[in-house]
Amino acid sequence: MKLILSLFVITSIMAAQPSKVEYTLGMPDPKSHVFEVSATFTNLASADGTLDLIMPVWRSGRYVLFDLAGNVITFQAHDANGRELAWEKIDKMTWRVQKKGATSVIASYTLFANDFTTRKNGLNAEHAFVNGAAVFMYTEKYRRLPVRLSIKPYGDWHVTSGLEHTNGNPNMLVADTYDHLVDCPIEIGNQKEYEFDVDGVPHVISITGEGNYQPDTLKRDMGKIVKAAKDFWGEFPYKRYVFFVHLAAQGGGGTEYLNSTIMGARALGFRNPGAYRGFLGLTSHEFFHTWNVKQLRPKGMHPYDYTKENYAKEYWIAEGTTSYYSPLISRRAGFGTARQYVEGLGAQILEERSRPGNKVQSLSESSFDAWIKHWKPSESSYNTQTDYYGKGAQVSLLLDLEIRHRSKGKSSLDDAMRAMYKRFPITGKGYTIDDFQKVSEEFAGNSLKKFFDEYVHGTTPLDWEKALGYAGLEVQARDSARKVSLGASISDRGGMAQVTRVVAGSPAAEAGLDVGDEVVAFNGYRMRASDINERVGEMKPGETVTLTVFRSDRLREIEISLRLQDVPPYRVTKTKEPTDLQKKIYEAWLQDKWE
Repeated sequence: MKLILSLFVITSIMAAQPSKVEYTLGMPDPKSHVFEVSATFTNLASADGTLDLIMPVWRSGRYVLFDLAGNVITFQAHDANGRELAWEKIDKMTWRVQKKGATSVIASYTLFANDFTTRKNGLNAEHAFVNGAAVFMYTEKYRRLPVRLSIKPYGDWHVTSGLEHTNGNPNMLVADTYDHLVDCPIEIGNQKEYEFDVDGVPHVISITGEGNYQPDTLKRDMGKIVKAAKDFWGEFPYKRYVFFVHLAAQGGGGTEYLNSTIMGARALGFRNPGAYRGFLGLTSHEFFHTWNVKQLRPKGMHPYDYTKENYAKEYWIAEGTTSYYSPLISRRAGFGTARQYVEGLGAQILEERSRPGNKVQSLSESSFDAWIKHWKPSESSYNTQTDYYGKGAQVSLLLDLEIRHRSKGKSSLDDAMRAMYKRFPITGKGYTIDDFQKVSEEFAGNSLKKFFDEYVHGTTPLDWEKALGYAGLEVQARDSARKVSLGASISDRGGMAQVTRVVAGSPAAEAGLDVGDEVVAFNGYRMRASDINERVGEMKPGETVTLTVFRSDRLREIEISLRLQDVPPYRVTKTKEPTDLQKKIYEAWLQDKWE
């Protein structure tokens, strides 16, 4: 009887033990580009006959399917006693393990990792980069349990991450959940690190690769951007932040995470004023995401579903509004002038009015179709789609000025964004466009239905003249500056001049020029793409040019009758006699005195 009772007590204690999730990551031969991964699940319910391990099909920060399971090379599973467990793949991303009564399952697999460019995962002789969603399998049932990760760095490499260490061991990381784990990238190598504080909170710049940067300059300038963003939102949503920077001959792009970002940069671009401004602009964009999209999330992607597309009509807010604020935060941090910002508005107007796709696809539709269109451009994209990044930024600009005007300068889109951040915390539900519209209306003081119907859900051309007029700015069409145009973009690709875009309704489109055509001669002469563009700019309307092109290995001649570009360039200037309200809006918007 005592023996039975003892067994019952032991069994009850074991059953009461919480389930645990642990991962290990090894890289014994970096030049092979192969990670060795194990996922251990203990104290499982013995009644469950199977355990499904899932490799996500996308990573946060980019709305496109990657089918990351394709990188898995080998897979095996066993229990705590080393007994091998049978398994099978039941779809492209799921390995189903037969538990056979086991309360612990250890899945071990190898993974090919050599994709640094899209910031998924990478391992080579220099370093390793880990985006958790591209490396670690998970089980839906235990996804919200605390996670422990043990890393076995190669040689003398060290680990850098936004995750916390445990017991002072830099190679042992902990996360609150699987989602937390995969929202904190990991760099493993000989990266250099530079720390600075902003309002008492530590920030780290982790740099992989050699370049001509000055650490003190980076700390100072990036610190200013951090401070400006924090002042905008009112608080930091983290205890420590890491800026990962990968240097390469031609670097660029970035991805935001919960308390960190990974950015590419030109190794020798830090002393080039233009390139350095671009790097600070990228820093501003990715850092603004720390609040807008990592905390404040659209309903369609909260919580994440790693097994399929996370459709949402709000990506224009997540990405476009962030793109709108990026230069403004940089401006508020002391980089650039209000005059430079105003001068750049002309290019935005030309861009918005030149793109045929803006008249075809709405912003909300572009957002919803992000998963199937934006990251998979075709030759028709420019003509049939809008861009939830670029146009999203432009509509955000107009919305900001609309709120400022209607509230007589008392409120702005800044206020609406801060209110959204407070009302839709990451611990709650995600927001919708209707939520965003309602909050914006609160600060505008009246209905914005017409604005959202036309500019967000519709394809009405943006009324730049009206919106910028609220801030005392005038839009002038520079008709005399129109240039002769082919209506096509030709770029040097792989040693040849190739057509990369043909604008709908343009002379090139009417003549039958196609994206992908290889231009071998211009009016009988071989020319580089830059020479062709320069030569066209010197010609007059009505003149005809002959392009000799290869298409599908067949030589063709295409005659194009030139005409002036359909949309003129624009200049934006201050009005000579502004009202008090116009000056008030201008000064609060660009944080600069009207002079």
